[in-house]
Amino acid sequence: MTAPEPTSEPWRRFTLALAAAAAALLLAVGAVNALTDPWGVFGVGLIPPRVNQDRAVKGDLLGALAQPPELLVFGSSRAWQIEADRVARATGRRAFNAAVTAGRPADAYVFASFVHDTWSTAHPDYLWLLDVEAFERGPLPPSLLADARFSRYLPWRARAAAQLDELGWVLSWRGLEESWRVWRKHPTWEKVRARWRKRVAPDGTVKAPPASEARVTAKRLRSWRTDAKAQYRAFARLDPEAVRYLGKTLALFSSWAGRGVVVLTPTHPDVLAAARTAGWDERHDEVAALLRRLQRRYGFAVVDLTNADSFGATPTGFYDATHMTRANQRRMIAAVLAAHGAELRER
Repeated sequence: MTAPEPTSEPWRRFTLALAAAAAALLLAVGAVNALTDPWGVFGVGLIPPRVNQDRAVKGDLLGALAQPPELLVFGSSRAWQIEADRVARATGRRAFNAAVTAGRPADAYVFASFVHDTWSTAHPDYLWLLDVEAFERGPLPPSLLADARFSRYLPWRARAAAQLDELGWVLSWRGLEESWRVWRKHPTWEKVRARWRKRVAPDGTVKAPPASEARVTAKRLRSWRTDAKAQYRAFARLDPEAVRYLGKTLALFSSWAGRGVVVLTPTHPDVLAAARTAGWDERHDEVAALLRRLQRRYGFAVVDLTNADSFGATPTGFYDATHMTRANQRRMIAAVLAAHGAELRER
């Protein structure tokens, strides 16, 4: 004898209740993630997000300067350790290192605008350590968009695009895990900023890790090569927004007769060889051609140091595929100043 089948009405009620419970759980996860904002996309600000605070700290340091910088150093974290005081001694100019995490052309535009608006008479020049990877497609960094000092230079659609891009994790368990990591540490804005202020000198230079941490092992090289190939297989064309902000920044400097040098940054030789098998040459050539076109209009100098051998960098002087020790950084800057120091020296 078979059991009677459940009637459709109780089953429908059960299904609806189950769906309502799932929806309520999903909304609860979304609310926690949005309010915690672990990556700082929505600018809620209840608790410090899990992102580097170098942009905010460098904004604070710039605002605290008694005199405006005469030479701005741009770039990503690859240029963090470029010693602004060393550049200042070599050029006779007050230098400030404005390189930031995952720095893109929009960062350079924002910081140049910020300096010029803070000091209306400021007409700085620039040394731009530009990564080929800065032209990968992607939203602008949340720490740039969430800070009112910077976001005023960016269109509202940039923030909307970043938020739309991140909606997936808001309703995800991965986002909840990240939110839990934030709350578990009980950070405060003051503690986070204080840690960053200890890392960043008044001239914007970020403290370098010990050279002993640059241990290039066979295992690490394999991992870096694999990551580089995957990155360039997905990097099919230059991001139009990054191209646009490059032009806007160079035009801004040109408007006050600012001079500059753009340096294409190096990669570990073994990693570069791997990336070249996956499309690096095509992207590099596109960036080089773009710079040549803009160079004719704005008159800056270009130094291609993507090949670390070109300035005598040691392969063991890399922390990872792209970040170099201070010794290699100094070799790079020495090569740049030897070739184009005249463009940056005191007028």
